[in-house]
This record gives sequence, structure tokens and C-alpha cells, in this order.
Amino acid sequence: MATLTNKFLGLEFSKNGELIEFENAETGRILVNPHHLWRLILDDGECKEIEAKASGRAEIYETESGLVFQTASVLTEFCKELLLNVRVTVKLSGNRVVWRIDVENQAEGVIVRECQFPVFSIRNPEPPMEVYTSKLISERIVDLPARLRESFSFYMASDNKYLRKEDLELYPGRACSMNFYELQWENDGFYFGCHDVDFGITMHSFEKEEDSVNIFMTRYPFLKPGKSWKSPEFVTAPYSGDFTSGAAIYREWADSWFVPPEIPVHIRNSQGWQRIILKHQYGEYLFPYDSIEKAFEDGKKVGLDTLFIFGWTTEGMDSGYPAYTPDMAQGGKEALRDNIMKVRAKGGHVILYFNGQLIDANSEFYTSGAGQRISIKREDGTEHREYYNFSNTGSFCRMFIDKTFAVACPSCREWIDILKRHIDFAAEVGADSVFFDQLGLASYPCCDPSHGHEVPFTGLMKQKREMLRELYEHTKSKNPEMGLGIECTTDQTAQYCDFVHTCGNVSQVWNPDWREKGVPPQTKAGIYLYKTAFPELIISDRDIKDDSDDVVFKVNQMLLQGSVNDVAVFRCRASIAKAPFYEEYLSKANAMREKFREILLNGTFSATKYHKVSNPDVQTNSFKHGDKLAVLLTQSWKDVLRAHVDVPNGKLIEYTSINNDVFISDDETVIIPKNGFCVIIYQNEER
Repeated sequence: MATLTNKFLGLEFSKNGELIEFENAETGRILVNPHHLWRLILDDGECKEIEAKASGRAEIYETESGLVFQTASVLTEFCKELLLNVRVTVKLSGNRVVWRIDVENQAEGVIVRECQFPVFSIRNPEPPMEVYTSKLISERIVDLPARLRESFSFYMASDNKYLRKEDLELYPGRACSMNFYELQWENDGFYFGCHDVDFGITMHSFEKEEDSVNIFMTRYPFLKPGKSWKSPEFVTAPYSGDFTSGAAIYREWADSWFVPPEIPVHIRNSQGWQRIILKHQYGEYLFPYDSIEKAFEDGKKVGLDTLFIFGWTTEGMDSGYPAYTPDMAQGGKEALRDNIMKVRAKGGHVILYFNGQLIDANSEFYTSGAGQRISIKREDGTEHREYYNFSNTGSFCRMFIDKTFAVACPSCREWIDILKRHIDFAAEVGADSVFFDQLGLASYPCCDPSHGHEVPFTGLMKQKREMLRELYEHTKSKNPEMGLGIECTTDQTAQYCDFVHTCGNVSQVWNPDWREKGVPPQTKAGIYLYKTAFPELIISDRDIKDDSDDVVFKVNQMLLQGSVNDVAVFRCRASIAKAPFYEEYLSKANAMREKFREILLNGTFSATKYHKVSNPDVQTNSFKHGDKLAVLLTQSWKDVLRAHVDVPNGKLIEYTSINNDVFISDDETVIIPKNGFCVIIYQNEER
């Protein structure tokens, strides 16, 4: 047995290096059941995935601040012993535990593909325990064991060994936005993060192993014989408080490398944009160049000062990339510029769209050989391809004619130079922002050795960050007030962009039948973990397509999360004038936010850090600016709900609601009708 203790923590290990106990000494909560700390996934040339664990007893060494567990060999699931030296280091630092694993591969003909570490078997994983992850920006799992029971892959994986929830749980950018997650037992929490300044691919793993619910992180060293590998540091920390405590731990570490971007004033002050496609993939003109001004005017009526233009080329939307040819049938580059400048002359702003990684397999760039040369290749040597196709009222285009794209490897200089030329063009035609689709998304780890990177390229997202830095600096060299935006939200790209078109959980729910059952909606975002850690960033909503699209609920969620509008009626085929109910409600919602612009747009998102609400069925967040706090409240399922708001040292000075239907009584009870949304302003009176 070996132990590590201080006034915050107590850890106990077996002679084989298994974690026996992990206690939050301040609260007495036992966090784990006994379990081994690591597994390796090996490739012996015949079988690509062989599980291996420690073989026999570990040598244990004490250090000044912790323990070291050394294992000279591993035992595979096929009972074969292999010479793999594994060294686990565990250190205490206040209320945190720092874990690291080093592997030396002495096994001939064997590659260490994956390392699962540290593995924790969670004590009491059922409700009220909840899991907060950064999947699709933020995800709240209210019943982890139930979710794992639903993770049956129909034996595409070995479900008889483990049931795993690993759908899109990959950091960075497929689709986890930060490299940590949290467990929360009411006011008792557990932080689990990977603090890696190289932003290597990390799977956030949850599994059911017989009667055990395990959590761990997976790294991908692809370690060859005769080589050694050191993991980054993994940090765990029990805490007392809500989810904001874990977000603060992550942000404290992120501040060692993250510098918030200096966002241009016209973006910082904007309520969002209206997104339109001028010419679609299949050839239909939806918005000719001379209709750009009218589309802007439609958006301006609901408080939107920005037009986001897709498909402005001869080739059309999602076609011809990386060629973006101004449409000569409409007057070419000069006509595009003239119509953009009409919007600018009216105080409006224009974002010009480009894709940051797709190469049309039918484009001249691809067929010339250049696209094939720089494209991402898979582990088997074939080219990685993606398919995006749109149609009008027919069926053949949609069903059978997939538009085929290769994906550019971000390590290739040629591709970076192409994207810089796109920025030059956007500036030339008068756009005051440029946008690169998919640049926050994790691409397939390239396996083409001719690109000069490691194979597989598990550091690809660090290279994307470096590429984005270069694009960002090039944009600012044109004009410091020119904006650069990307799609997909990840922390490691956030420093080098001014806004993000989100691709994640905005208003999605776990229980789509909540209205029929008369219960509260369980929103997947639940809490906005990402913006709690990085409140400075400009992030949009998404997915309101028409008047049938649960407009009130989705707009209320947009306001609650502090997101900017992404208006895309009929998926960018029409302006908001074609969705009159959406137009009417969004106009009132944006007018309310405009009234409190100083706090709601220029303040800092503060979640529940400075206030509490007595009724858990009322959704809430807040924004802080100077000595004022704006508390946001909404509910969607009861005819009326009542709640008290507690703001220490705060004096209620003003409130309003979208429909003027929320009231506050003399004893400051907030009375909220179904679908009501209100903002309450408090002033700090602390002396």
C-alpha cells in the first residue's frame, strides 16, 4: 500500500499501482472505486487493437511531492507479456492531483497506438451526479449510467467488454471545445483536465465496464519500438461549489497561453448577422448581387447590422473550392463591390464567406494535381473525402449526386497562401470581415509523410492554430478593424479570431417530449461551460430556419447564453421577411438587449457566479459590467413560475421583459409566465 495525503485530499494505492481510494478530505466524499489507472492499446502488425495492462507488481518510489509507479512489462488481453516500461507519476499540489504517464517501448514489432489514462471508477455515478463537458460547446448529462446503457454500437465495437460514450468527444474540435470536464454532485464537484499546450488529440471517455462506470482520457502516441513517450499533465481537483469552479481551474491554466483577441468595435457591438446564399450549388440564384441591399434592410428591421454572404461566386455555394470567381453574368468583381458598398454606406457590415479546408474534387486546382498533393490522406493511404450536396425540388441531386471534396492539410504552405489571397480579395471588394468555414473543426489526422509532419498527424490542430494565427495577422495587416471569423468553437483557435459561427448545442434538449409530458426541458447545453471559461468571445446561435422552428424557445436560449443572432431562414435561401413570426419576436428580443447594451453586449458573461435563483425550474445566467449585474430569467413549461433572486449586496434598480409579461412583487418575487424572458438589473452597494 502507498498513500498521498494533505488537508485537501487523501489517495491510497495498491502494491500493483491501482488506485484504491480518492477522498475529498474537506467534504469526506469518496470519489472512486478500486481500479487500475491505465490501459494501452497495441498494434502487433496483425491485430491493430490489443488491450494491455500492467504485468505483476509495480515498483513504488516516493518523491518530494508524490509517488512513482514503475512497471517493466505489460500483459495483453491474449496473455502475452511484452517489454513495455510504464512509469506513472502522481503529485499533490494543494487541492489538485497532477498525473503523468511515460512509456518506453522495448517490444519488437509492436506499436503503442493509444494510452487510456488516468482511469477512474466513479463512486455513486447515478443521479444526482451530473456530467458537464465541452462537447458541442457545452453538454450537461443528467444521468451518465443511462446514457452509457444507450451507447450500444450493435457490436461495431466490443460492446461485450465496454459500453462507451465516445461520440464526438474528441478535443480539440470534434467536437469538444475545451480539454476538461466535470462531475457534479449538487454542491460537490470533481474537475478532470488535460493541460497540454501542444493541443494534441485527446478523447474524453466514459464507459460502462460490468457494474463499474469509468471515466478517463485517451491519448494517441503511436509509439514505435525503441522510442519513448511522455504524456502531458492531467489534473484532477475535487471542489465545493457549482460548475463555475471547474471552469475557473481550466481558465487559470489557459491563461498561461491564451490572450483574448482585440475584437473590432463593429463586431463587439453587433447583435449578429443575417446569413444568405446568393447562388446555390445546383445553380439557382436566390439573391442576385443587386438584391444584397434589400436583404440587409430586412435584417436591419430586427436589429441586425451585418450581412453574411455565402455562394457569391460563379461556381455557387459549396462548389469549385478553392476557386471563388465573382459572377461575370452579374457584372463580376466590380458589381459585387458596388453592392457591398451600398450596405456599408448605410452603416451596415458585410462578412464574405470562404471555406477554410475543402477542395472540390472537380475543381481545376484538384485535377491539376495540386489538390491531390496537399490533401489529407488516411491511415491506409487513401484520400480522406467529404460530401456536401444540396438540391431544389427534384430528388436525384439530393439522393445520388454527392458533391465530393478532399480536405487540405494545414501543414501545407501552398494552402495557407491560397487562404491569404482570399483575405486580400475580401478587402478589395469592401467586406469588413472575412470568414473561413470549418477552421475550428478537427480534421482527420493526416498520414501523408510527404507533407513533412509526423504520421499520423495527431498535432494537426496545433498546426491549424498556427495557420489561423498567420491568417489573423494577415487580416489585421490589411486593417486592424477588419474582422476574421471561423466555424466551430475551440479554445485553442479562439485567440486568433474575432467571432465564431457556432456548430454545437444551442437549444437542443435531451427530452423532446417535454411539452407533452408537462416537464421542464432538459437542455443539452444546460449550463454554458465554454463561455463561463472564456466569457470574452463572440459566439453565434444557429438552427432557427423558419416560423415552425420553436422560435420563442430558441430565441430565449440565444439571449440566455449571450450568443449573437445567426438568422438563416430556409437555410439561407430567404431573408427574415419570409418568416414573419420569427421577425416579430426577434425584433422585440433584440430591442430588449439593445436597451441594456452596455451590460448584455459589452459586459462579461458571469453565469451564476454572482447570484442564485430559488426555483431550479427557472433558467438563469448573468452579465456583469462595472458595479452592475444583469440577471436573465426564463421558463418554458409552466403557466406561471415564481422565484427569488439572491444577489449579495445587490439592489434591484430596473427590470423589463420581452413581452412585458414578467412582474416583480413588493417582496421581490419574480413572477414569470410560460415563455417569459426578463432582465433584472442590480447595482452593487457594497461599502
